[in-house]
Amino acid sequence: MRPLAALPALLLLTACANSVKYDYDVSQDFSRYKTFDLYAPGRQGKGERNGDSLMDKRIRAAVAAELQTKGFSREEAADPDFLVACYPIFRTRHYRTTTHVGFGGGWYRPWGYRVGTSFSQVHPYREGSLVIEIVDARTNQLVWQGSDEGVLTGLDDPERANDAVASAVKETLAKFPPKR
Repeated sequence: MRPLAALPALLLLTACANSVKYDYDVSQDFSRYKTFDLYAPGRQGKGERNGDSLMDKRIRAAVAAELQTKGFSREEAADPDFLVACYPIFRTRHYRTTTHVGFGGGWYRPWGYRVGTSFSQVHPYREGSLVIEIVDARTNQLVWQGSDEGVLTGLDDPERANDAVASAVKETLAKFPPKR
């Protein structure tokens, strides 16, 4: 019976699993990177953008701040070692709710009445993900990319959006530069 007692904790840990994914070019020497700059806004992947320029500004500011915290310096006018493309991707997702309604009455076993029904509703919502790409400035080749899915969802309050973006950027860039 003891293993069953740990099941709820295991399920909770699984539900809180990290949504950050990253990949990089293993042949790349990341130790030579010291300076960076951000790509101009507009570089993007697949998905809906919906012209969310405030979200773009939040992401760009958070990425620049996090990279500077990691010891990289920003070279806007000079020749940076790497360029950073960072952008949100929004997708319309759906979730379904089903409601069951039933009632009945009666006397005993075979006599009486029961009535029941159920109905389902589909609700759309907008899911936002963060994508960060690191491009070698000399070769113009993608050398590192990271994404955090679903972190930009339900951010109606600007303060909450700033905090969520900063947290997502920090988590996404946690594995940059890769350790050898």
